[in-house]
Amino acid sequence: MKTIVVPFDFSPNARVALSAALQLAKATASGLLIVHILHESPYKLAAAGNEAEMNRLIRQDEMEKTIALQQEADEMRHALSLKFPVGQVMVKAVYHPLIVEKIIEMAHNEDAGLIVMGTQGASGFRKVLFGSNAAHMISRSPVPVLAVPLDYVYKPVQKIVYASDLENLEAELKQIIPFAIALNAVIEVVHLDYGINDKKISQEAAETIIHKSPYQFIHLLFRDANLNKPLLRQLKTHLELIDPDWLIMFTKEKSMWDKLFLGSHTEDMSQALTLPLLSFKKPV
Repeated sequence: MKTIVVPFDFSPNARVALSAALQLAKATASGLLIVHILHESPYKLAAAGNEAEMNRLIRQDEMEKTIALQQEADEMRHALSLKFPVGQVMVKAVYHPLIVEKIIEMAHNEDAGLIVMGTQGASGFRKVLFGSNAAHMISRSPVPVLAVPLDYVYKPVQKIVYASDLENLEAELKQIIPFAIALNAVIEVVHLDYGINDKKISQEAAETIIHKSPYQFIHLLFRDANLNKPLLRQLKTHLELIDPDWLIMFTKEKSMWDKLFLGSHTEDMSQALTLPLLSFKKPV
């Protein structure tokens, strides 16, 4: 697995995500970049008096937060009894007014394979990234995002459920399989069947794609869906029966993702799921 980027805001959920990311990096021999985006109030910066003083305050904050990030990483590694080669775990604090966009830019520059983040964060401006707007990061990022709930305790990933609409099964499996190989995990492909859909392939065609796949540990599960019941509730029922370690979904505008999470006013994603959610952008 390529470099893992971890947005970090010093909140309890960010620490849970960092713990999971450190253990995931160790298990997959991946590099890890822990980043904090300074998002200062414009009133504080305006009080600097001039541009030079403003830049000095920004650089000072970046240095202080970088030191704090290093302390957090060192303490977490010590608590988990994890050792890494020099340079495998890096920290960086930078100022930028657009938090989500900066995280995506840094992940792109690092050629990252994954962003690991908490789903609840600190208060104030940092809610731009964490909290109920975590879905914004997931929907925007071209890099896969692993959203980690607050009460998650990391364990080896043995089974991942891929909730599929069967519209791009072969292309999506190609993106999932490298993760499954790195984790040594079984892929359970779950399709909630609402009946006729001109875009999706048949069960027989799906079984053929899976049979021809170079990865042998893939199972296909068809489950009838009820239009009168919330889709999220139905998916959660099946997850309880399968008991996976991670859930995988592919996102795009007006997709099943929106029906499950972004369109819900009563049940936020971070509250609805108790297991990590790995999201990919749908193939174009």
